[in-house]
Amino acid sequence: MEKIKTEVLIIGGGLAGLSAAIEARRAGREVLLLCKSRAGRSGSTIMAANNISALADPAQDCVELFAADILRGGRGLGDPSLARRLAADSPSGIRFLEDCGVKFLRREDRHLIQANPGHGRPRTLTADGGDHPAQISGLGLSLPLLAVAKQLGVVIWDNACVVDLCLDAGRVRGALALAENGRILLIQAHSAVLASGGGGRLFAKTNNTRDLTADGLALAYQAGAALCDLEFVQFHPIMGIAPARIVFPTTLFSDGAVLRNQCGERLLLRLCPEGEAGVTRDTMARAIDQEVREGRGSGGGVFLDLRGVAPDVAQTRYRALWTLLSRHGCDLSRTPVIVGPSVHFLMGGVCIGETAATTLPGLYAAGEVTGGLHGANRLAGNALMEAVVFGRIAGRSAASVQPAGFDLTQAFPPPQCGAAHPDTEFFIAQTGRVLWRHGGLVRCASGLRQGLKEIADLDAQFKALPQGVVSARWFCARNLLLVGRLFLESALARRESRGAHYRSDYPRQDDSRWLGSLQVRLGTDGRPVLEFVPQPLGNS
Repeated sequence: MEKIKTEVLIIGGGLAGLSAAIEARRAGREVLLLCKSRAGRSGSTIMAANNISALADPAQDCVELFAADILRGGRGLGDPSLARRLAADSPSGIRFLEDCGVKFLRREDRHLIQANPGHGRPRTLTADGGDHPAQISGLGLSLPLLAVAKQLGVVIWDNACVVDLCLDAGRVRGALALAENGRILLIQAHSAVLASGGGGRLFAKTNNTRDLTADGLALAYQAGAALCDLEFVQFHPIMGIAPARIVFPTTLFSDGAVLRNQCGERLLLRLCPEGEAGVTRDTMARAIDQEVREGRGSGGGVFLDLRGVAPDVAQTRYRALWTLLSRHGCDLSRTPVIVGPSVHFLMGGVCIGETAATTLPGLYAAGEVTGGLHGANRLAGNALMEAVVFGRIAGRSAASVQPAGFDLTQAFPPPQCGAAHPDTEFFIAQTGRVLWRHGGLVRCASGLRQGLKEIADLDAQFKALPQGVVSARWFCARNLLLVGRLFLESALARRESRGAHYRSDYPRQDDSRWLGSLQVRLGTDGRPVLEFVPQPLGNS
């Protein structure tokens, strides 16, 4: 086992992790960033449509309006302090990105600002993806920050999978990690930032990359941190099914795109007079799912009609997207593309406060691994700004921890489990199938209980695998099985429908009983303990 010392440990190499690393390094700390894959070139950031929410026009927008939209979109469950912090810090977040070399689309030397469903004001900016293909246009965000982090002297280790957080006297003091060639690392640090992203691979149908296996949630939970809002999983309504599998940006709806069923009807007009522009993602995803289930869909989805998007807009704002579709032989003047829901984002995660501190001393968190900001539904464009704002805060907070003497070597021997077994991928795939089948867009008690039974059976089989050489994918399977169970437990406990959590047996929102968050912690008996925390009066 190799022993490494640093001052601030960053776990994750996406937008949140890089933002944290830059701020911690600028504060004068030694910073080590570990990325499970390749820093700046993996995870959700690179697949983003580059739409980011910010207070861009103070003449028409303000912190109070932005925060109110976040809370309204979250169906009253978001943390007001986190919502206000995101809104207030969003202008400096844009300046930070530009200072790092990120370019934004502009018109007449001003930022191009667009409307997005759920936002009461136009506040969506778009980072320029440059010549990167549409599927990975988020490199226009991540690569400039990666370059700045390296220039500042942040030490970056790629292909390093963190398998456990290390505690000393109840405080996070580092981590155990598995590096390339089976090397085991004991990283000793004064503080740590968890920025490992979400866990879309919990579900069989997802637009997340292969490496997003809920690792950060599992690490925090096993170390004793509180998690919240796990039942709220965002299904992106317009994931491409044909001719290309790509996440279509919802800003298209403000530029003339509409959704149609097999009969040519605009299905969302039944729900809202404004159609697509007035419907949030949770409602849109369920409406599409209903069209498919009732036989009015096509190819497993519905049609995204892009004919209303003006040619000049298509060739400026959506140039990479139009190029991709043309390469697939799609004539948009005659052929609508087919889209449908897929798991996109976890609203729930590790509980944090305004300083990005978790409930574990010494551990901070930022980005999709956290919960509490979005409540029951996330508004489009807020994820990237969340990563920047709270990544920067987490980096500064971690850097403020004063160094102290300690030695983890004796307390944390190398991990002894983790088999390089061919069946590991079977458990990863089966977990996704179970959660999609029993915890997808429409849930009920019987299905959730069946899902828990199937996860328990899979977990027992998984633990019976023969011991062997330590494998990173073994830990991925372990984390998915653990967090999958916590998700199903939370979804079963919330007996109402709210935002992205829809229960067919409890189809209505119930503010009298469920206006608040479900938190889950590791109990002393090794079982999850769920606690309902009511929303403070006046915050709904």
